[in-house]
Amino acid sequence: MNILILGAGGVGGYFGARLLQDGHDVAFVARGAHLDALQSEGLHVKHPDFEFVQKVKAFDLQSLVELDAASFDLIILTTKSTATREISMSLAQWLRTQMKPPYILSLQNGVENEAILCDYFAEEYIMGGLTRKIGAHVVAPAHIEAVGTAETILGMMHSTMENERFLEELALAFKHADIPTQTSHDIKQELWKKLVINNGVNALCALLRVKTGILFEKSSLADVVYGLMQETAAAARSLHVKISQEDVDAMFDLIKHFDSIKPSMLVDLEQGRALEIEEICGVVIRALHQVGVDAPYTKTIKALLEFNMEQ
Repeated sequence: MNILILGAGGVGGYFGARLLQDGHDVAFVARGAHLDALQSEGLHVKHPDFEFVQKVKAFDLQSLVELDAASFDLIILTTKSTATREISMSLAQWLRTQMKPPYILSLQNGVENEAILCDYFAEEYIMGGLTRKIGAHVVAPAHIEAVGTAETILGMMHSTMENERFLEELALAFKHADIPTQTSHDIKQELWKKLVINNGVNALCALLRVKTGILFEKSSLADVVYGLMQETAAAARSLHVKISQEDVDAMFDLIKHFDSIKPSMLVDLEQGRALEIEEICGVVIRALHQVGVDAPYTKTIKALLEFNMEQ
């Protein structure tokens, strides 16, 4: 496949390395020092199971106009959710003349990215996706360190016979590239399941400036994580997305026993980048507010984190 990855950070770089190693044609969109290093040094990915060092094709977002949009089968978004609308507008401008645009897959945090993409593109070309059991971060320009298996779930926002065939082909391609992948007929549910984990640990780790494992060493902190997860599940159910108590318990058990990692929000805080607070915490608070229900755990962690950032 010919693939464009927008956002060559930890997850984007890891996926790109796996796909390149398996023979796919992959180009990256990045910016700043990271882009400069990708263009001059190539991509370096270090993982316990493999190491990747190779020259790659890398561009900035403005240079997309110089590329032939029709040559790409798939665009993967691994940028921050805060940038989704801006990127959607740029992509829409680039792809405006395409009768049959590439499929677009969001592998971002949050549960609203796909809806934003559908504001700009026909929903049959939009895929939702998530990857879990993965910790991947840029440790220096063009250098990425990753751990975990990157278990991935993909699903179409609106299924047709044609796009379901492509979805299965993509899942097989990911599997062949050593990215364990399955497909779902209810990707919204899967995205909310991931948000259960993200809202459980992301902002709390950023607030306390600790890795995930620390949260489970004290029962009082583990109880806060569980409370955050319960609120996320309640928010999902308020939007008619089925998240059961068994799902919450499974997600809690998953993150509790996974390698202790720095969640993305903590990494962003340390590196002075914007945090996905509204995309992870805010969406839970808003959903529950619409049905007259409070979200005390999430509101408290969000307020404390925002206060600390202002100091």
